Amino acid sequence: MKQLMKPSILAIADSDSYLKLATSFLTRLGPAWDRNVYLARTPVMPTAEQIAAAFEGTDLDADALQVISVSQLEADTVDEDIVFASATGPVVAEIYSRILRTEPVDGRCTALISALPGVAFPATQKGWNYRRAGDAFICHSHAEARDFSFMIEGKEGHQPTIMVSKLPFLRSAGFPPEQKQVVERLVFAPQAKVPAQEHERESILLALEQASRMNPELEVLIKLRAKAGEPQTHLEAFPYDSLFEKLQAEQRIGADSRLRFDTGSMSEALTDGSALVTVSSTAALESLDRGLPTLILSDFGVSAQMINTVFVASGVIGTLDDVIGLSFGEPTKAWLRENYFHRVDHSFAQSLEILAHRARAGKLLTDPEVLAHIRRQPLRHRLRTTLPAPLVRVLVKLRHHYRHSRKNGANSLS
Repeated sequence: MKQLMKPSILAIADSDSYLKLATSFLTRLGPAWDRNVYLARTPVMPTAEQIAAAFEGTDLDADALQVISVSQLEADTVDEDIVFASATGPVVAEIYSRILRTEPVDGRCTALISALPGVAFPATQKGWNYRRAGDAFICHSHAEARDFSFMIEGKEGHQPTIMVSKLPFLRSAGFPPEQKQVVERLVFAPQAKVPAQEHERESILLALEQASRMNPELEVLIKLRAKAGEPQTHLEAFPYDSLFEKLQAEQRIGADSRLRFDTGSMSEALTDGSALVTVSSTAALESLDRGLPTLILSDFGVSAQMINTVFVASGVIGTLDDVIGLSFGEPTKAWLRENYFHRVDHSFAQSLEILAHRARAGKLLTDPEVLAHIRRQPLRHRLRTTLPAPLVRVLVKLRHHYRHSRKNGANSLS
């Protein structure tokens, strides 16, 4: 039985971006809640530097962070009312499975919630399927909530309640402050997945180099999520720091280049006088939130593949030529209202407290269809919570080969 007086929540994260979401989310809840953070032991665990960056600016103690194995997680090892699965899809699915399989279906005492760490528009069925066994799914804008609602409209069986909060690392209560156009520092925020091609990424570095040379007083910073070879939420085929060294070796960027690379907290980079450029990154929202000039690159397309359709009609889409000329647009209020900068009220916090109290009273029910759903969870999803990705791929290939061999054997006997 839970003896804690305040509503309580345990966040379980597995990578750098999800750990940042967990720490900022719990900080937003504040000391009215009992809060704990665990880090799941997976192949994408953040480095010590990434952990420090995730805790920076929060009221949580990084030294209290516990590292756990998801395979050891069961309902009776959790004292909190709510488990916030702030993790990649397979890990969320495994966390949910571990809790749901070890609690009574007609009197569950642990509520399960999840969210994505940044822009979740457009909604994807794959991401939803990993998380659909939960009690609630948190969206961070009205546009996101509508898109997920449309996706599940008419679907039978259990679906999580869609809640609308605000990205917890955004400070503004509604519209952000007006932009200041004096740019002393240009910050580029990479996205690990896009653009995918090497030559596209090189073109960004070359444009940043040109902006630096045309504006001698300008500081140009490439704010890395991780250095080449370090773990992060998504694999990066062509890290920018490696490409920079390649371009210098080819003498396409001079040895006297003033481009600077850094890791650590985005908050440290987005100081007064800064401007931000990205293809698709949550950092764009952090920049807008601080009233800084912000530009979303359209040179490689504005599409679902580039993960930047959410910025259509935002007023801040531009090109590499705009980067070189330090030309930035103003965000439109209609877009801001629908996308991440809605006015905050108390409805989300109240809904979360109600969910916590229902859990403490043992009033949560588990739909039998949900249990059937998690039992059908592919083996490869469970393996990904513990094994390195290359080993998982080998095991999956062996499994397919075994099935194929058995099928051929059965055919030869018939």
